Amino acid sequence: MFLQCKIWIRVLGILMFVLANSWSMMGEEYTLLSPDRKLKVQFIRTDEGSFEYKFLMENKLIIDSSPIGYKMNNGNKIPGNDWVISNHSKRSFKSVWKPVWGKRSLVPDVFNELTLELAPRMKNGTTKLLFVVRLYNDGLAFRYEFPEKQEGLQSELTGFCFAGDYTAWSYNGENANIGPEKLSNIDGTRRPVVLLNVDPECYVAIHEADLRAGNPLRLTSQKENLSFMVEPSPVTLSEENCSSWRVVMAGDKLGTLVDSHVVELLNPEPQMDFSWVKPGVYVWDWRINGAIAGDFTYTMTYPSWVRMVDFASRQGFGGLVLDANWYGPEHESESDPMKGGQAQDVRKIIQYAKNRGVGIWLYLNDVGGRNYPIEETLKLYHDWGAVGVKYGFMKGTEQEKNVRTRMITELCAENRLLVDFHDGPIHPYGQMRTWPNAITREYCHAQLDAHRVFIPSTFVTSVFVNMLAGPIDMNNGMFDLRQGATTRVDENQPVPSTVVSEAARTLVTFSGATILPDIPEFYEKYPELLSFISAQQMPWKESKTLDGKVGEYIIMMRQTDDAYLVAAVTNEKERELEIPLSFLPAGKFDLTLMQDGVDAHYLKNRESYRVSTHTVKNGDRIKVRLAAGGGACLLLRKKLPECLSLRSGLYWTNKKIQKKEPLKIAFLGGSITQAPGYRVQFEEWFKQSYPEVPLSTINAGIGGTGSDLGVARVDEKVLSENPDLVFVEFAVNDAQTDSLQIVRSMEGIVRKIQKHSKQVDICFLYTTNTPQKSTIMGGEHWRSARIMEQVARYYGIPSVSFDYAVARLLREDKLVMHALKDMDYGKRIRFTEDGTHPGDAGHAIYTETLCKAFPNMIKKGRVMAPKSLPLCDTNYEAANMYDVKEAWLSSGWEKKENSDPYVRPFREYFSYVASTNKSGEKIHFRFRGTRLGLFDIMGLRGAHLKVLVDGKNVKETRRFDKYCTYNRMSYFWLPELPEGEHTVEIVADCKPFDKMEILQTDKKIDMGELNKQEVAIGKILCVGEILD
Repeated sequence: MFLQCKIWIRVLGILMFVLANSWSMMGEEYTLLSPDRKLKVQFIRTDEGSFEYKFLMENKLIIDSSPIGYKMNNGNKIPGNDWVISNHSKRSFKSVWKPVWGKRSLVPDVFNELTLELAPRMKNGTTKLLFVVRLYNDGLAFRYEFPEKQEGLQSELTGFCFAGDYTAWSYNGENANIGPEKLSNIDGTRRPVVLLNVDPECYVAIHEADLRAGNPLRLTSQKENLSFMVEPSPVTLSEENCSSWRVVMAGDKLGTLVDSHVVELLNPEPQMDFSWVKPGVYVWDWRINGAIAGDFTYTMTYPSWVRMVDFASRQGFGGLVLDANWYGPEHESESDPMKGGQAQDVRKIIQYAKNRGVGIWLYLNDVGGRNYPIEETLKLYHDWGAVGVKYGFMKGTEQEKNVRTRMITELCAENRLLVDFHDGPIHPYGQMRTWPNAITREYCHAQLDAHRVFIPSTFVTSVFVNMLAGPIDMNNGMFDLRQGATTRVDENQPVPSTVVSEAARTLVTFSGATILPDIPEFYEKYPELLSFISAQQMPWKESKTLDGKVGEYIIMMRQTDDAYLVAAVTNEKERELEIPLSFLPAGKFDLTLMQDGVDAHYLKNRESYRVSTHTVKNGDRIKVRLAAGGGACLLLRKKLPECLSLRSGLYWTNKKIQKKEPLKIAFLGGSITQAPGYRVQFEEWFKQSYPEVPLSTINAGIGGTGSDLGVARVDEKVLSENPDLVFVEFAVNDAQTDSLQIVRSMEGIVRKIQKHSKQVDICFLYTTNTPQKSTIMGGEHWRSARIMEQVARYYGIPSVSFDYAVARLLREDKLVMHALKDMDYGKRIRFTEDGTHPGDAGHAIYTETLCKAFPNMIKKGRVMAPKSLPLCDTNYEAANMYDVKEAWLSSGWEKKENSDPYVRPFREYFSYVASTNKSGEKIHFRFRGTRLGLFDIMGLRGAHLKVLVDGKNVKETRRFDKYCTYNRMSYFWLPELPEGEHTVEIVADCKPFDKMEILQTDKKIDMGELNKQEVAIGKILCVGEILD
């Protein structure tokens, strides 16, 4: 009896194991469950010998018995009635995909898989067929695999026989979608994606994935039938003898399908390095042609390109897309895409854009792509420095277009070019996983395309149908909605939308390249909406469709590194929506809410909008009103001190603090940093706040110097001491510096630090002075800080702005910016007495600001991978300082060691100085690079010198000015030189001149020193390398 019980227990255990498993086989039926057990697929061999499958969701039958397999040229079927299931295997897979870019930064890759081996009952030489089925939590996928090369396949027999007369929508080329339509009313061909509404809590969609070869999927149906069959067409398998995956996406909400990654996950991982792929927002020259802003008329030519590039650079966008006809009429065979038309201007704008940290896309028509060697063309575009190719009007059969699309994508990848296919491209099929450079395509009716505008309901249909296939280029974001009254060449139709809806659509539409169609002036007319678009800093960390209904409305949330953005768009009906903020983490957030004005309407009043600000938290619900054809935009950022732009924070600093390890902080800047002010006060605060962390600091401040000297001396004066954190402060001293020079220098500093160590944090500090008063009172940064923010944003560097606190105190009348020495201002704070350098109270404001920001920066820190590609190709990463070698000096020079009284005050910066008081004495050397400068001593003894490069006099300068009542360090750079080797000659001119006429001082002057004439050079500055 005991033995019998024991046997029954073992049998019961085996049965329970089988029932609990995610697949089972009972007779000729195999079942597979999704990991969450909500989806089920049944594979059946009927008594008649046919092979079928069924698909269920929450035990509700969605797809009834449906055929699989192929028809052969000889009329037979694979699998045939005499085939059997000869073997089977199963596996469960669980991993995480980290895409280069996409809807989210981390994608769970979790599925259960069943592989059935099908073969003839009697071996007759016909090969086996593997039927591979996967179930994800949000979809079913299956494909056919042949162990050996299979000939004679005529057409595919796969069907989707639905269990009800569901409502369907489908893709319709560059037109409004087909649907809604009942399955029983469909008679003809439909192209994917086909979306079906089973019931209010069930949606499914048919598509395909990993289309390596063959024709793109087409589906056919007959009236009164409730099924789709794969359209008969010649079968071409991949090199691995596999079909593409047939995919049925499924979810209880529409958003589940929109947010799904099933199609991408069914594609293989990339085999190349794609870290260079950078998604982003781009401006475009096609729709601007003929637009007028003031006295400027936009055209598709160089002057307009410059304006567009400058705008893109200011906003932190990716760059500019140059559209058709830049190399000649695009459809003419004589138009040479390598040297025709405006090719020289194109090369010029590419370089101009590079210098401003943005990229240029180039249009290529299929005519030029075929009549000229495509390999040479794409390599040439790479050599020019283009970042992407927009490929238009591809001709050929669907299969030919599929092959050519893949070929061009691969060639673009080899040349580090992004690619966007337009004008009737084949559908996306998840290729962005294998080829992340395939960043978008026009698989939709793009706004204003083919001289037609789409209506609001088309948009809120396409995002639930076309966008299920992958990223789509819809060209939303037109802000000049009164086009019927404009002078634009290509388009002059009014756009049936509102400005808020247009901004919202740029977020809703998933694309690796959001391409804006309007001119800068129209975006700048609506600054809050422009800020919303500029905040779309991809790649996204997270995306979630919060609500929606096909053809009616959608609410989309996307998360960046430092913000949450929400967009709502409606059809032609006005509606009120309630947006839950359940996606927010704990804490308070600043919300800027942009919505249609009370009188807005997509036909009658397109420009009306209103803005409000709120403090919100997780759990709040925001009510918005969408005008007919309108929208709403929400920009949410963690409520931080207004002075702080967090970005990646201070991750490595926090690690040191948490472990109580020694921390070394460097302060690189000008005289404000050099002084014993905020720097020393911050050190004291840190030691009190983190008493268990041993702190040491580096004072690398030099009065009167900008970032262009900072980048040359950062190696020697900062990195040689291996800091853990570097504060960089040059906003005041760079106030009048050329924008490009600031970007080059600040980026050079960043890249030098990151090259030295990946575990060093950087933080930009923005100081202020009297000339900035009106700007900061208006709530803006000074121009130098705005330019530095481009570098900070690109590299994820946090920044602390001291000007916010100063501006607030000014508005409250609690601070005097420029306080006169003998003036009594009562209780108001005296910020500075010379207009630039803060007094004790001014430094206290800086200190309080930095101390307030610092804890937030360490708490929220995260690792930012160094950028392999620079923001500006001509940055000063190669800048450095060199001692003056004795071998370079003519006989009249003296090497003064830092023990010399004249040099001693500067011994921390110069190990010695090359000095002469004789005219005609020379320093001679060679260097390779683009920039050269001198770091020297100016003072009472100052004389003249001139610099010759390659025998040409490029600089004559007097090393004496009206401030030379004392000796100080100074520097200058020569004008930019062509890249290459150069011979340099520095010639001293020590002839006497009237210095008293130049000096402006009441101080007593040492006339003995003043009457001396001396050139004293401490370092040679170089962007490149010294050769001698």
